[in-house]
Amino acid sequence: MTPFAKTGVSVWAVMAAQMFALPSFADVTPEDVWQNWQDASAAMGQTLIAASAQRDGDRLVIRDLTMASAEDGITVQGNLDEIIMQDQGDGTVLVTMSPDYPVKMTMPAFEAGQPDVALDILITQKDLTLLASGTPQAMAYDLNAPAMTIKLDRVEGPAGQAANITVTATLSDIAGRYATAEGPNGGPNGMTADSDIAVKALALAVMGADPADQTELRLTAAMQGLALQSSGALMGAMAGAALTPQQMASLTSASKLLIAASEFDMDLVEPSGPTNLKGTAGEGVVSVDIAAGVMRYETRQQNVNVTVNAPSVPVPDMGIMLDEAGFAATSPMVASDVAQGFAFSTSLRNLTLSDQLWAMFDPSAALPRDPINLVIDAEGLALVKDGADMQGLPADLQSINLKELTLSMAGAELNGTGTSTFTSGADGVPSPDGQFDFNLLGANGLMGKLVDAGFVSAQMLTMPRMMLAMLATPAADGSDGYSAKIEIRDKAIFANGQMLHQME
Repeated sequence: MTPFAKTGVSVWAVMAAQMFALPSFADVTPEDVWQNWQDASAAMGQTLIAASAQRDGDRLVIRDLTMASAEDGITVQGNLDEIIMQDQGDGTVLVTMSPDYPVKMTMPAFEAGQPDVALDILITQKDLTLLASGTPQAMAYDLNAPAMTIKLDRVEGPAGQAANITVTATLSDIAGRYATAEGPNGGPNGMTADSDIAVKALALAVMGADPADQTELRLTAAMQGLALQSSGALMGAMAGAALTPQQMASLTSASKLLIAASEFDMDLVEPSGPTNLKGTAGEGVVSVDIAAGVMRYETRQQNVNVTVNAPSVPVPDMGIMLDEAGFAATSPMVASDVAQGFAFSTSLRNLTLSDQLWAMFDPSAALPRDPINLVIDAEGLALVKDGADMQGLPADLQSINLKELTLSMAGAELNGTGTSTFTSGADGVPSPDGQFDFNLLGANGLMGKLVDAGFVSAQMLTMPRMMLAMLATPAADGSDGYSAKIEIRDKAIFANGQMLHQME
């Protein structure tokens, strides 16, 4: 186990945050590798201490290595009995180590006045090898491991009683490369780390029980085709380091986690009866990029299929299917005297419910069982405040542009676009001035079907129909469509030119 992880848990804490980089070929010695470990650990705020590090022929033997870190009340300590760094005679160094890597972790209790939470974790990494190459200033490691197991051996709860829970994660066929180097975008410690690691499969098993509540939990999950990639600043540099605005603006980092496919099966046994959730999912991606003081985050999941069986559900195999779900956000991180761009978007594409689920609330099939779709895409400008002078909101909103709003379900569809600018008042609350255009199709048809399905009575829809007539204009061609122009000006809200509300 290398010491690069900030938490000291495993090399994967770094691998998950870094991407591939190929250094120039040159000779490195076992002493160079050992120094690189110490430098990288120090850069991440981690203490690395060995009882001894002595040469034995072409090998540097490191014994009784302790890796420790402490931050925000969380302490971590890991121990390796032995690490061997062997000169291969060709400018590379082969690193092998003890198969067992025990880790002890403590963290503050969830409630004040309670004891800390303590965890014992055992990492088993038999036959893991690292082949170091490059230069002392830019060193790369080729990683290979047939398997790695991470097991939660003990949890001491806040009440001081051992929690009855076990967690085991097993990774198989691990291979890839990661590298550390000194670079201009490495944050205050000046170090960058890049990696590209592939994991063929990950299996997770969780078992727990609470005798007081008479509950029991069993969860198994599996993931295939994991890829962990990143590049840029050593991620530990951003944890626990008070970065200046200048440092944050120069920081560059990019990371991505890709999962080709996954599945899970969970059983929760309660006095009322057992509940089972199982499901599968296709490709999933999570990425975070930081550059020029701006962070971009994106997550996307495809082909989700979940089935639920529970005592409170009168039908078996209640299912939900989804083609894709996504969320993305772009946010400035550094205060500026000029407005900076931000953006956010979210989407649900082709969310469908099983026939069993539809039958629970619409047995007569009065409602169209079309897939549900939702898309929101917006961007704007905001003036980010200095943290030292921040009062109220962290930024002053300058403008927003609703590029797309689409919601379709049960035969009806709503679309919208629009823009607005904002002026801060004396009380610091931004005052909007803008226009948004909306189109609604199939509203009357949907209301009629709700009556047919027995969800509402015709009398209950009198008020919604009156509100629709007040806010929107019927389609000129007589179809079941409406349009509305919503304006915000002079501290008032207008619909199709008619004032609806005076804000002050």
